[in-house]
Amino acid sequence: MKKVFLPLNIRIDNRKILFVGGGKIAMHKIQTVEQYTRNITILAPEIHHDLQGKGFTEIIKRYERSDLEGAFLVYASTNDEEVNRQIKADADRLGILVNVVDNRELSSFISPAVIRKDEMTITVSSNGENVKKSVAWRNKIREMMQEDDTLLQ
Repeated sequence: MKKVFLPLNIRIDNRKILFVGGGKIAMHKIQTVEQYTRNITILAPEIHHDLQGKGFTEIIKRYERSDLEGAFLVYASTNDEEVNRQIKADADRLGILVNVVDNRELSSFISPAVIRKDEMTITVSSNGENVKKSVAWRNKIREMMQEDDTLLQ
C-alpha cells in the first residue's frame, strides 16, 4: 500500500522535539527544525561538535524507550537501522509521531524542503518519494524569489 503524507503545519511552541542520534544525519534535520524552535533535545552516545553548545538539551547516552517520555515529535536519526526501528516501534506504542530519517516507509511524518523568510514559509514535498527533486524545486523557487526581490518584502 502506498504511503501518503498530508502537508500541514504543526504547532510546536513549548513542545519537546527529540532527536535520537547526534551525527551528520541528525544535523541536517536539526538545521530546519531550529529555524522554528530551540526546544530540541539531542540524545546520542556522541554529539557532533557542530551541534554542541547551541542551546539544545544534550543527553549523552544510548537510546532507551523511557527517553521518549514527554516528546511531542521524534526524529530517529541514528546510523543504526535496528535502533531506528526500535524507536519507531516504541513511539508508535506511545502515540508519538516519528520521522525515521531517510526511511519514509517507517515514518509517520516526513519533512519537506523549506524556504523561510520572516513569517513566511514555503515548502516543497514529493511525498517522500524524490527528495533530490524536492530540494531542486525549493532551490529554483528561492532563486526566482531572489530575482524578484519584491516577493521577499
